[in-house]
Amino acid sequence: MTSPDIHALTGAYALDAVSGVERTDFERHLAECDSCFQEVQELQETAARLALAAAEPPPAELKTRVLNEIRSVRQLPPDTTVVPLRRRSLGQRLTTVAAAVFFVVAAGLGVVVVQKDNQLDDVQAQAAQMQEILGARDASLVTLDGKDGGGTMKVAVSRSQDRMLLVGTGLASPPDGKTYQLWGIADDTPVSLGLLTPDDGQVVLALSGLNDAQKVAISVEPEKGSKTPTTNAIVMTGDLPA
Repeated sequence: MTSPDIHALTGAYALDAVSGVERTDFERHLAECDSCFQEVQELQETAARLALAAAEPPPAELKTRVLNEIRSVRQLPPDTTVVPLRRRSLGQRLTTVAAAVFFVVAAGLGVVVVQKDNQLDDVQAQAAQMQEILGARDASLVTLDGKDGGGTMKVAVSRSQDRMLLVGTGLASPPDGKTYQLWGIADDTPVSLGLLTPDDGQVVLALSGLNDAQKVAISVEPEKGSKTPTTNAIVMTGDLPA
């Protein structure tokens, strides 16, 4: 396994989705690579946090709607093609892991789109975006810490896709008449990436168009947003991977 390939195993290793040979090779690499060691720790912490959050059962009306949708879907005959596990590519494993992570996020953080009068195809669209971002070979994870214990934001970034996924927990509700605004900063020039509305302290958002941003920041702004961030109202900031 080449060096670039082994660096790409951080996500799969953190979620126990590697083969025995890959595990041996990666653990040998992990003992010598501080950046991979730190990324694995962060991924495992995020997975543990999401798993704990998922312990709360989904609302009864969601279960009813999902079951109704399942009954309306025509069942296909099973695929009898046998594919040896050793032939599964890293990309296939990460896509599977990404799908699992999405549904943990959706259940655990309350980000269930069908609860908010949207259709199940919206859920599928969000799931597809998350799978693509988390499954990218160049996906990297950074953590934004809020000031004075104001929550944490995990950001998964794929430069090749020009997209990122944000998972925020423990975020305080903004004051009345205010909202959170996300900024991408390139060469000290901030560009708005959109508004964030926490749901019970949680945010999950997939977005595209990073505009070559080297940093991201979150600030508290008027509820319709601002053209530039209010300097003394920035609550989170962090560097993005190159």
